[in-house]
Amino acid sequence: MLPDSPVITLLFLLGHAIVGMAIGALSGWVTLAVTKTAPKRILTDALIGLISYLVGLMTCFLPWHQNTISYRLSGGTVVTSTAYYFQYYARVAVIAAIMLPFLYELNRFLRAPRSTSR
Repeated sequence: MLPDSPVITLLFLLGHAIVGMAIGALSGWVTLAVTKTAPKRILTDALIGLISYLVGLMTCFLPWHQNTISYRLSGGTVVTSTAYYFQYYARVAVIAAIMLPFLYELNRFLRAPRSTSR
């Protein structure tokens, strides 16, 4: 989950925004390299990665089924923890930051007019 302090939360989100931009730019750049098109819009891919990563990160606020785990500590103490949110939001954020710039660049590649020289 997010930290409690507003300053730490801002730094947390800023750090994740940078990670999302880097993942989006890298995903778009790899897609452009594979499709052999000119890398004109890497910043667009970075912004798409930023937005998709932060939206994926916000899935931690979605209600999810109750997940309770219990385990024993030494001495016989039983610790029980219950989560009511989606626990793997970082995975969703990374997958979204990879896939959305990839799909954007692939769509641009497939819709681009082709020059046919005969």
